[in-house]
Amino acid sequence: MSPHTMKQNNDRDLFLISVFTFVTVFLWITFELIKTTKTSTVSSSLQELSSSISATIDTDTLNVLNSRKRY
Repeated sequence: MSPHTMKQNNDRDLFLISVFTFVTVFLWITFELIKTTKTSTVSSSLQELSSSISATIDTDTLNVLNSRKRY
């Protein structure tokens, strides 16, 4: 076998290994996401806590932070 042919075989083998690894990791992540979305639940107490969070921003506090001296 010539060195050129061996290099082509090695490149092809490396490419195939890379493709199979990519497909495997992609499928693994996809199935884990599907499993997580079907099996994860949020308790009612956590739902109550998250719904009571206020989305208002205190602009006065932000202005005070911006007016501080920086060294």
